Amino acid sequence: MNTTDDPFMRGELVTLRDHATADEPLGRIVSVTADGARAEVAWHKYAGHDHEVTEEPTARLRRVHESEMDPAA
Repeated sequence: MNTTDDPFMRGELVTLRDHATADEPLGRIVSVTADGARAEVAWHKYAGHDHEVTEEPTARLRRVHESEMDPAA
């Protein structure tokens, strides 16, 4: 995680940085380690991982702003 980034907080909407397509995964932060290096994410939309909770390095995550959401989805 870049030290200038704000730390991730529980409940934030996130995706994976390496998915820059319309089918990008979408999840919410469940918890973050004390050092901010890893986060548990509950995936709402992630092929093969729907409704699973996975632990991800926070450097791999990016916040999703509500304005990025597809209202048809």
